[in-house]
Amino acid sequence: MRIYTRIAMSMRTGRILRAEFVHFHGPVALCGGGSGGGSSTTNTVDYGYNDRMATLSEEQQAWAREYFNMWQKHFKPLEIAQAQANLSLLPLETDLYKKQLSAASTLLPQQTQAASSFLSAATKGVDVNERMALATADAASAWKDVQAQTTRANARMGVNPNSGRFQGINAALDTQKAAQLAGARTQARVGAEQENFDRLKAAAGFNATGGILQGIGALTS
Repeated sequence: MRIYTRIAMSMRTGRILRAEFVHFHGPVALCGGGSGGGSSTTNTVDYGYNDRMATLSEEQQAWAREYFNMWQKHFKPLEIAQAQANLSLLPLETDLYKKQLSAASTLLPQQTQAASSFLSAATKGVDVNERMALATADAASAWKDVQAQTTRANARMGVNPNSGRFQGINAALDTQKAAQLAGARTQARVGAEQENFDRLKAAAGFNATGGILQGIGALTS
């Protein structure tokens, strides 16, 4: 008989790669026994435990069989019906997708033109001086009748137009008017410059191709 002293085995295939052994001719002893004082006839099998495990295994098999029967009766027909419904909808979905692609390809030149117009308007910006002039004109228009109304009001109250009091009132009005005109021009300038900056920022972050593809995605979603 062979007595192996070394064995190398592949863990993946279980094939023995290398084995070292010696040939032995002679008596052999059976390795048996246990904790029973060296006796080889001691029984170490736990029949009660094995019986409980066998009972549990049978119950698990029964549960699995019961669940399979329930699936076969209730869920299997539903899954078959869902698969058949999906198959019937497939031609309709394909046709709809083709129509969406066709519509997107028709809109592609329009979207390209729109993107070009957007970039042109964004990079051109607004005229800051024009905005300031319009703001000045609006503020001056609001002050157009203030001088005449103030003169009439003071005349009704008996204030002499040539008096120092009247001249002081006019000077205060002129100062207030100048402050409002300057504020309107400054606000218009700052607003126009900020708008131009925002336009350039939007143009820098705008990708015409990406915008078109996004539009196609919206049509086909």
